[in-house]
Amino acid sequence: MKAKFSPAARSPLAARLSGLLFVLPAVLLSQVVAAQPSELTQRHQREIAACKSGQAAQSRADCLREAEAAFAEAKRGELNDGPAAYERNARERCMALPMPERYECIARMREPASGSVAGGGLLRRAVTPGPPPAPASQPKP
Repeated sequence: MKAKFSPAARSPLAARLSGLLFVLPAVLLSQVVAAQPSELTQRHQREIAACKSGQAAQSRADCLREAEAAFAEAKRGELNDGPAAYERNARERCMALPMPERYECIARMREPASGSVAGGGLLRRAVTPGPPPAPASQPKP
């Protein structure tokens, strides 16, 4: 009768070596991933470089402080600066206005902006058609 191979029949050294063959690639891969800077870290480094080069529209100290605060928020997963967050923020600011101005504010936020923050502000314009003017009454003869 032929003997069957069982894992228990292997030597302890062989079992450890075979386990190492499965664990080693995972460890090496984790080291490679850890060595590569994340997208978040790369973005932070670009922001710091922009602050130090004077490309920011604020003082160097303010720029560096904001970059560090944004990096800390992003690491905690609390930084949301995507387009959806921008639109939600704009809508929330409009909701504080009384009813007629609220709809006008929301309409303005949908229009493209002109100007720049560095130049003094972004300007938005929305044209809302109104009722035609009443015809002028002619004087009676």
